[in-house]
Amino acid sequence: MKNKIIIYLSFILFVAGLSVGETYAQVGLSVSPPRVYYTLNEGESGSQKVMVTNTSKEAPLNLSISFESWKYDDFGNNITPEDSIMPYSCADWMSLPEGSYFSLKAGESKEVEIVMNVPANLRDGQNVQTAMVYFTQMNPVDGINERGANIKINLRSGIKVYRKDNISENKSLEIVNFTFDRENHALLLTFNNNGNMWVNGIAFTSLLNSNNGKEIKFAPDEFYTLPGDHRIYKIALPADMEKAPYIATVMLEYGDEKKIDAAELQFTYE
Repeated sequence: MKNKIIIYLSFILFVAGLSVGETYAQVGLSVSPPRVYYTLNEGESGSQKVMVTNTSKEAPLNLSISFESWKYDDFGNNITPEDSIMPYSCADWMSLPEGSYFSLKAGESKEVEIVMNVPANLRDGQNVQTAMVYFTQMNPVDGINERGANIKINLRSGIKVYRKDNISENKSLEIVNFTFDRENHALLLTFNNNGNMWVNGIAFTSLLNSNNGKEIKFAPDEFYTLPGDHRIYKIALPADMEKAPYIATVMLEYGDEKKIDAAELQFTYE
């Protein structure tokens, strides 16, 4: 009798509606929306609902729900700090009226209510908090990958929670540096979120070849920041870029009023 090698796979999904691809079509999990927002003052409570769907055609899902703290690192990646107690975390303020465990049949959906209770006495300046809500599969299912190996599949899908109070919003970014990283063939734009609110926006980047006037336009790129964030935005240069002097321009567009902060850099690509 041949020995079977079983590989255990765990997928972490951070985007609503995302499920595993055709290779792992035996199981799928969708949670929407990907972000939920609460506007609550001190001592107030409120709830939001998310839709959880088992997109599998065959396998049932047993799911657990948990709350965790998170933040962005300097490059905009999601990280879970070793110290789970953070002044901007609201993970401990959240609860589930229907409990933290439930099951979904294949193709079944369920609306899950998430309640937030804001403490009555917050320190000054604590007007914005965040947390992550995780939906974790507790019953791994058997599957076969594209190489024919036996695998165990379990999914974990996360959505982000944001809370703010009814203060006057100040969305403010400050560009503090713009440099050419010659060793890594990239541009580095450094900026800070100096406001009192989370800021998401779009970065527009272009390069002008000073020798021939040719322009390279990059695809618009979304970014997200929290109050107090220090961000290093990395722009990888094309591998086939001509050697020449360039003028690089980056514009950050953000906020309901479409504010624009811009920076320009002259550098030589050799």
